[in-house]
Amino acid sequence: MIKLHYSQGSVLIYDADDWATLRKTHRILGTLVGNTNTVQTLPLKLLPEEVLLLLDKKLAKLIDSSVNITPEIRNKYEQFENVLLEEEKIMYKNNRKRQLESMIGDIVAAKRKRGDNRSVEEIFTEELEKSSKVNREIMIWPTFLTPLSNDNELIEVSRDEILKNTTELKYSVYKDLWERGYYITTGFKFGADFLVYLGDPIAYHAIFIVHCIDNPDDVMHSSEIVSFGRLATAVKKRAVLATSQNEKISYITINWIDA
Repeated sequence: MIKLHYSQGSVLIYDADDWATLRKTHRILGTLVGNTNTVQTLPLKLLPEEVLLLLDKKLAKLIDSSVNITPEIRNKYEQFENVLLEEEKIMYKNNRKRQLESMIGDIVAAKRKRGDNRSVEEIFTEELEKSSKVNREIMIWPTFLTPLSNDNELIEVSRDEILKNTTELKYSVYKDLWERGYYITTGFKFGADFLVYLGDPIAYHAIFIVHCIDNPDDVMHSSEIVSFGRLATAVKKRAVLATSQNEKISYITINWIDA
């Protein structure tokens, strides 16, 4: 069973095999939130709807990986940070030294033209010191592939805790789309609830932008409908309104036709 780690209101996946299983087998995508300054990496952050689906399908177990920051833990963290910082300083300085050795001739020549008659060694030392500084603001942290909690002290988190971050309607719409075979991601960047894909977003563009309507009896202003439809058309997708009626999910597609 896949282990989901709950921490500070987020649900994370640290295991690479679990990540691959979620994407390839279960069409659960999440968002990679780790960063190596060049590519995104684990851990993977899941949408609340994704978490609820995994729990209801009994594909995963949700455990509390929150850490109580005691003075002992804080001290251990600070020691680790200090050691990491010193190691990075040495490594970066050595790398920078090799770079300068290959171009010190050009640097010295340029300084000579400006009247700098110091020795090569003095210029080299100055250039090395001013270009190889590393501090806590710019240091590189490693990517953690395991949570900070102790597996022997794991506590399961209830489904209700996750439901606080979404609604039953949004989850029902997500589940219905998932059971129809679609891939689903958040629609946040388009001001909607979900983006829907025929296949993995690595290879496919979204075809639907879905906005969930909690109460089907609520009147949606015509300007809202027009804005939503025009937005979807502009990004070459279909605008879809989703709601629940008689415990069944209903969809309305808005088609925009230029006059």
